[in-house]
Amino acid sequence: MKQMKNILLAIDGEYEKEALAAEAEIVARDGQAHITVVGVMEPPSGEAGMDADRTRLRQWLAEQRQEQARDIAAEFVRREIPATVKQLDGKPCLEIIREAMRIDCDLIMKPAEGVSGVRQLLFGGADMQLFRLSPCPVWIFKPTRSTQLKTIVVAVDLLPHDQERDALADKVLQWGKWLANQAGAQLHVVHAWALYGEMTLRGRSVLANTVDKLVRDEEQKHRQLFNEALARNGLDRNEVVEHFLNGEAKKLIPEIARAVEPDLLIMGTVGRTGIPGLFIGNTADSVLRQVDCSILAVKPDGFQTPVRAN
Repeated sequence: MKQMKNILLAIDGEYEKEALAAEAEIVARDGQAHITVVGVMEPPSGEAGMDADRTRLRQWLAEQRQEQARDIAAEFVRREIPATVKQLDGKPCLEIIREAMRIDCDLIMKPAEGVSGVRQLLFGGADMQLFRLSPCPVWIFKPTRSTQLKTIVVAVDLLPHDQERDALADKVLQWGKWLANQAGAQLHVVHAWALYGEMTLRGRSVLANTVDKLVRDEEQKHRQLFNEALARNGLDRNEVVEHFLNGEAKKLIPEIARAVEPDLLIMGTVGRTGIPGLFIGNTADSVLRQVDCSILAVKPDGFQTPVRAN
């Protein structure tokens, strides 16, 4: 786990200043990382024809956003963490990513937008775009007054003979281990496994004994992969809470999150699409739409964003 050197904190969203600063400090204090506090003003539609009143209103909103950013930056300086402020104009997701690329960012942090509708969603459109398109890890905060990170859940995806998936699982576990040590938090590790086509096979009763054996073999393979992943990442099985589950990850991970009520869920997000940066995996997408906690989304090595720096 490399030290954090440059962190971008976008303040678009709802947050409590003390809680936001406390969680960002967990990441920044180890290597005395520099935090760039960013506010983004999205141009209104029909900007070219804006009258004087709308122009003044936009200027006032920009000044308010800058004041918020300076207030957060001052809190970091008070905590002896170097911080600067920058105001950006444009589409929030794109400008945040471009600024992250300009400063060679190690981590993007941002309060969740929140969406109201038929059901409440924690993450808004810009948040989901950041999860999909950011070239570096993205930590989206759930609005909270808590200044402590007490419980962390890490979800890992493992398959036999899949080095790319194993490498991403290692990155996710390393983040979980590091943050748990930094915050003194309890670490839970989740892995869901299933035999492909099991339900279809069980529809043919003549295959029942064969299917049972296949399920046992699959469980044994995944148990070995799970144990090996913990071992090579230096995680003591007596110090983490294991959740080794049979079933669909997109259902089981949200269930664990609801039961454990973590302060943070860490997971890998990119599925294999053949198109750089455009999609997250189906499992990650489904989980993100069901959970009600902060999320740290980790990308695999070599991920390329389609967003251009200029």
